[in-house]
Amino acid sequence: MAWYRCEAQGEPADGHFAVTRFVEAEAPEAAALTVRKSVGRELVRRGADPLSAEAYVSVKAVLRIDEEEVPGIAPDMIWSARAA
Repeated sequence: MAWYRCEAQGEPADGHFAVTRFVEAEAPEAAALTVRKSVGRELVRRGADPLSAEAYVSVKAVLRIDEEEVPGIAPDMIWSARAA
């Protein structure tokens, strides 16, 4: 499987967010789906409505990267702006 760097963003009712996530997946589409689900779950943890959290997430860029570019033990989800 390949590694992907995914840039996602969204604007739930209570604020804008941007997030970078590193995932291992079979294809770019699978990486984007994984990011949408995981960011949606994180938004729910931060108070978003569970039924619509994934709808707030828009994956803007999915870039295939070398394994050496993955941050390792660092958080695999990096928030660029405050979420919920």
